[in-house]
Amino acid sequence: MNLRLVILILTSLLPLIGNNAELSLPATGIFSKGTNQYKDEVLEITKGRGATIGWYIKAKAEEEVRVSIEYSCAAPLNQDYQLSFDGIDKFWKVVPTENQEFSREELGVFKVRAGIPVLILLVPPSGTKYKHPLRFRKLIVEGTTPDNLSLIPAPEGPVAPTATPGFGTKLTERHPALDVFDIRDEALTLRISGMKMRGENELLFTTWDGNLYSLDLSSREKTQTFRRIAQGLSEPMGLAISGQRLFVTEKNQVTELIDSDNDGDFETYRCVSQDWPCSMDYHEYLFGAVLKGEHLYFNASVGMARRGIDNYQAPLRGSVFRVHIETGETEIIAGGLRTPDGIGQSSDGGILVTDNQGEWLPANKLIEIEKGGFYQFRSTPPWHPLDIPKATPPSVWLPQGEIAASPTEPFIIPENWGPYAGQVLFGDESFGGLQRAFLEKVDGITQGAVFRFSQGFRHHFHRFTITPEGELYAGGIARGKDQEFIHRVSGLTRIRYTGNKVFEPLAARLRSNGLEIEFTEPLAEGSGWNPAAYHVTQWGYQATQTYGGQKVRHRLTGVRSATVSPDRKRVFLELADITPGDVIHVRISKLLRSGEGLPIRTGDLWYTVNRIPDNLPGEVKEAPAITFAEPESFFKYTKGEAGQILFQTYCTSCHSLDGTKLVGPSLKGLAGSHRQLRDPDSNQLLSVEATADYIRQSIMEPNALLADGYPENLMPPMAGILTEKQIDALVDYLAKDSPAP
Repeated sequence: MNLRLVILILTSLLPLIGNNAELSLPATGIFSKGTNQYKDEVLEITKGRGATIGWYIKAKAEEEVRVSIEYSCAAPLNQDYQLSFDGIDKFWKVVPTENQEFSREELGVFKVRAGIPVLILLVPPSGTKYKHPLRFRKLIVEGTTPDNLSLIPAPEGPVAPTATPGFGTKLTERHPALDVFDIRDEALTLRISGMKMRGENELLFTTWDGNLYSLDLSSREKTQTFRRIAQGLSEPMGLAISGQRLFVTEKNQVTELIDSDNDGDFETYRCVSQDWPCSMDYHEYLFGAVLKGEHLYFNASVGMARRGIDNYQAPLRGSVFRVHIETGETEIIAGGLRTPDGIGQSSDGGILVTDNQGEWLPANKLIEIEKGGFYQFRSTPPWHPLDIPKATPPSVWLPQGEIAASPTEPFIIPENWGPYAGQVLFGDESFGGLQRAFLEKVDGITQGAVFRFSQGFRHHFHRFTITPEGELYAGGIARGKDQEFIHRVSGLTRIRYTGNKVFEPLAARLRSNGLEIEFTEPLAEGSGWNPAAYHVTQWGYQATQTYGGQKVRHRLTGVRSATVSPDRKRVFLELADITPGDVIHVRISKLLRSGEGLPIRTGDLWYTVNRIPDNLPGEVKEAPAITFAEPESFFKYTKGEAGQILFQTYCTSCHSLDGTKLVGPSLKGLAGSHRQLRDPDSNQLLSVEATADYIRQSIMEPNALLADGYPENLMPPMAGILTEKQIDALVDYLAKDSPAP
């Protein structure tokens, strides 16, 4: 038989034996179906929010692949599906099929990387529930190299050491170098929304309900008088002062407040600009106000109510704007933001912004804004003018529940705050406390690390200002319907730095071959050299149009060596793996001590890798023999506490277990109790037993039944953030008779 005949026979048999360069990703193999349902091997998708339709694949060699879908759909959809292939997005307008017949349609061509797990996500539109489901059977990934592609299980996240406050869970106490005094008038509920100094001794602040107050700081009496000097403002969320001129960002305009008759009260309100579209959406705000020369900078948040219906968004929302305070000329500086509640200036005059996890944001962010930057939040047409295929990365990722939940105004720490001077502090409206960030530039790109700094405050900090003497005034705010909770955590706090010695990580700097960690105090002689004292993990994020997101390729990073500097204030960790775009999380053992015997107060840091510096290696030295003489393990591992850790990470910002009122209802005595709930569709009140099934539904679809007195959309569906295994662990923990607080 000649060669040509053999080739013809084999070619004719290919349709029968299949294409072994083709890989099927079945609907039955996804991470989480959310509230959608299976019919045999078909997933009927009616709602995307809370579902995680994804798979991991692996390729032996890099190649281009073609991705197609097998589906049927009876009617057109008003929104597109998203295909996220290793972080590269394609959007698919669903074409209806006839008679419920299955159709195959190509979604896009991508390049698959070799040797690493690659995440593929099919993401339905967020929010809307369709009566006619998209019936999804599988994705097909077609390569050209036989046996190159394989479907692999989702990588298991690394086992974490036992968590304690400051080492795996958030702090519970105030920083030892801070002196704190709450300034309150219990007759007033002051939800502080903007704050600035006017002169050396006068503090001005706005409140969410529309007032402007003045406080004389020269008086050191415990009882302070808040003097109202303006009222009737529309949800002001930012205040800026230039000499004696005052500017506020109201619900939808920049306003100058004018004291025309010089009596100390402001009675004239001049509209500086309102040159952008808006709606009556409750979630559309103008956040913050920073004056640079003759320009006022602020952020415009996106709406939420309409997005839950059809994903519609008013144009130009999610922007950083600047307005000329004389002419009102308005310019878009950056776009792609979601809930950018904080804006401030960096140490070199740049604009810092914080943004909040949600649709298109798998975690919170701290950003030093790049002019023309696009920070990932997308909507439906008309597109934002800066909407580009590849988003601008944040300077620092702030993992949800670990270090932030609703980050607020960032500001630079004053010069008289010892070793922390020049770094960034920011508050959090629901996570609470103060967190600290160290920023550096690599190839002109800002990146850096975030550290736990302090909890233990009464107020949930929103806005800040600093006196000429370096005293920090922090204003608290809260949302919701529980007036007692709002009154308790809203108000004004004065914070002073005392200079008390504290041993903790201060800064982190990326090197070509690892990460250098600087401490506030020298390490004890011979301490810090053992690589086993550092638990290092790494992961990435993949943004989707549904809420939040899971850690991608979450893995343990090998620490090859640890080298202590001659002054014992720095440790260089030589790492086996550094990947651009990833977050490196370092947990430092709480057994480390300073040279004076101080215990280490906090041990967590998160470093965001945007660029790896070339030819800037950290110094690696051989460890002294004393290094490996430690009498006990640096970390302990405890089985069976996964649910408790998940609760501490994702739930404690809003729910307590001891009866304390927070943003959401307390879960004290939850298991087996009867809860008063409201059906949002009928508004009917129901009494429902808190069984494991009810707890699971509350986690996966919190808007299905609402705790009486609480609004819709207060809690996100956690199925888009947690895996089914994690949800099982959380349900098991909460379904206990009396879970540990």
